[in-house]
Amino acid sequence: MAIRVEDDEVDELSRLLQDPRRNHRSDIWLWLWLYQYNEAEFDTATCNGSTMRETLARFLRRRTTLLQRINSEKDRFLVPNQYLQWIDGQERQSLWLLNRIEAITDLRPPHGLPRGLVHLTGKNLLTAMLDLWDIDIARKVDEIDHLRVDWLEHRAQDRDFEWFEDRKDGTKRCRCAWEWLEKNDKSIFRGRLAIGNYNELLIYFDKAAHGRNERKVIVQKIKNRWNRKQFDERAADKKQCNVMLSKKVILQLDQLTEKHGLKRAQILELLITAEAEAGKCLAKIENPSFS
Repeated sequence: MAIRVEDDEVDELSRLLQDPRRNHRSDIWLWLWLYQYNEAEFDTATCNGSTMRETLARFLRRRTTLLQRINSEKDRFLVPNQYLQWIDGQERQSLWLLNRIEAITDLRPPHGLPRGLVHLTGKNLLTAMLDLWDIDIARKVDEIDHLRVDWLEHRAQDRDFEWFEDRKDGTKRCRCAWEWLEKNDKSIFRGRLAIGNYNELLIYFDKAAHGRNERKVIVQKIKNRWNRKQFDERAADKKQCNVMLSKKVILQLDQLTEKHGLKRAQILELLITAEAEAGKCLAKIENPSFS
C-alpha cells in the first residue's frame, strides 16, 4: 500500500532520501553520522533543533554520493525501537545511564559527540549515543539489554529508601536526610543542591555510590535523627521530673503500660491530668501519709 503525503509535507530532505516518512531519531543519527564520519562542519546548535532537516538537506545536496550509503548505514547502526522503549527520559534514569553509556561507547567529549549540542538532551541524547556507537549491531542489542537489566536491578534497591516515601511525612524526612548528609557524609559533592523530595534523594544516592551496607547504616542514622527531632518537637512544652516510687507501684505502673500500650510517662501524665480535672481520689484523703 502506497503512502500518500501532501506535497507541502515533503521537504527537500525527504526528496533527497526518497522517503516521505519523517523519523526524528533517524534525523539525529544522520546529523551525527555526517558530522562524525563524513566531515560535515555543522553548527552544533542545529542538532535536534528546528533547522536540523534543512541543514542536512543543504549538506547532502552537495554530497549526493552519500545518499546511496545512508540506508545501509542505518541498518548497520540503528537497532529497532523495541530495544530502546525502556529508556524513559526521566531525570534520574538519564543521569544514571549517561555515565554508563559514555563509558561503554567511548563517546565522552572530545571524542565522538561534539561539544555544544545544547538541544540534544534526555532520551534523545542517550538514544543518539547508542545509535552512533560503531559496533556490530547484534552486540549492540546485547549491550543495550545489559544496561536495561542493570537499571532494573538498581531500581530494585530503592526498597532501602521506602521509609522516605511516606505519604504524610515523606518530604520532611527527605529534608531531614539532607540535614544529616550535609553534615556527616564525607562523599558529598560540592555544588550539590539541597535535597527536597524523594526523587532528589534517590539521585543523590545514585551519584554518591555508597555500598549497600554503608547505605543502610546511613539510612538508619537519618532515621535516628528524625526520631530525635520528633521527640524534641513533642516534648517542647514538657519538662523532666524525677520521682521516687515503691517497687510495688512501679510494678503496677508497668502492668498499666503493657495493658494500654503506653509508656510510663504517658500513664502518669494521664492519671495526674484526670485527677486534676475530677479530683476524686485525693479529695478522699484527709491525712495523706507518704511514709
